[in-house]
Amino acid sequence: MYSFRSATYTSLSPKLFEFVSPPNLSNPSLLLFNSSLAKSLGIDPHSCTVDSLLGSHSCEKSFAQAYAGHQFGHFTMLGDGRAIILGEHSLPSGECVDIQLKGSGRTKFSRGGDGLATASSMLREYVYSVVMRALGIPTSQSLAVILTNQTVLREQPYSGGILVRVMNSHIRFGTFEFVSNYCSLDEFRAFTDYVIDRHYSFLSSSSEKYLLFFQEVMKKCISTVVEWLRVGFVHGVMNTDNMSIVGLTFDYGPCSFMNRYHSHKTFSQIDQLKRYSFSRQRDMLKWNLSVLGETLLPLFGSDDRIAQQLLVQELSSFDELFSTAFFTMMKNKLGSKDISPVLIEEFLLFLETYQLDYTSTFIELMDPGTFDDPIFSSQEFVKWRNCFSSFHQDSSLMRKYNPYKILRNHLLEEALFEFEESGSLKKINELLAVLSSPYQKDDFLNKYYFHPPEDFDELYQTHCNT
Repeated sequence: MYSFRSATYTSLSPKLFEFVSPPNLSNPSLLLFNSSLAKSLGIDPHSCTVDSLLGSHSCEKSFAQAYAGHQFGHFTMLGDGRAIILGEHSLPSGECVDIQLKGSGRTKFSRGGDGLATASSMLREYVYSVVMRALGIPTSQSLAVILTNQTVLREQPYSGGILVRVMNSHIRFGTFEFVSNYCSLDEFRAFTDYVIDRHYSFLSSSSEKYLLFFQEVMKKCISTVVEWLRVGFVHGVMNTDNMSIVGLTFDYGPCSFMNRYHSHKTFSQIDQLKRYSFSRQRDMLKWNLSVLGETLLPLFGSDDRIAQQLLVQELSSFDELFSTAFFTMMKNKLGSKDISPVLIEEFLLFLETYQLDYTSTFIELMDPGTFDDPIFSSQEFVKWRNCFSSFHQDSSLMRKYNPYKILRNHLLEEALFEFEESGSLKKINELLAVLSSPYQKDDFLNKYYFHPPEDFDELYQTHCNT
């Protein structure tokens, strides 16, 4: 079924991975399957049995990757403690992607964990990845969720699940930290060359390829985080081990979508200090990039002082790059290139002061009268709407940048609760169907446009699910 080439990653230092066999399960069953993704991968959906999805017919050696990372600012040795890469699947285009099983069992990187995942947490990641892709945001993709017929103990017993995840690469900022800290300089150089050759091959022949590589990673990640801010997405755990070297959004653990606008909003139960709140995602990206840059210093040149100066120079461009991308995005949401950044910041302060729903507010600006809410007929809001109208707004531009539907947290929790209580996927499948077209207005689906009761957001918490 999969078209695996010989895994190129395992040609690197054996310190970077551990060979691990695919899980041997008793009576696993298929919960969700992404047939459209299968077709795009060049896989015949009809050939996809549970056993083949789990790699039982593969001749490739599956492996778990080693990596490290700064978790909430503290360096930690990590690794794939509950995941393995089955292999590198060749696409019809000739490119390749990693096929990974998440929740597949223990590896030497499990650090005392059981290596398993609950079915509901894997369903959650499947839904998020589908929704984010529909919104046009760079993301990992989910091919399937498999019910393992195992019991997973967390705060209570849950059904076990495995996610079949597809990514251009599972290499993280934290992978560079691992190689930098635990391997020789020659091994680090070989690893970095491998990453550049595989994912940034247009830089391979440049004499300044390492510095240019850092620039490209920074641009990709800025673009992705600005897209998060466009739709009100809060990743929730922007540790360096959760930052993709190719700028993809992945590891949908304590993530959420913001309802009422609050710049410091976070739902993550473990983020007590709001390190990864909505507005701080910009600062955390810059911090993470500085960590990545530190690992690359030996490759920037033999003179430590000059290498450090080069990194400082590159990081000094971050603020302007991010601000330009952010305000360009916000102008597109508001439908005019002529709106000033100062006015945008004042409008966001207005949203925060009145605790307006982020998504609904832009819908109302784009499509007045959508909501029967007194706030949208208030003098203050009408003043802002008239102000923006004076800039000759382009409604077609607004419709490209403002979704009518996001993944509302309360609806996702209702769907997951239904599965946990009865095994039914009815509400999850409804979410997937409706949110596959987030920029389309459906008048008969009103519940998808409205934020939850205020006390829901106050009490709602998300978790890492490990």
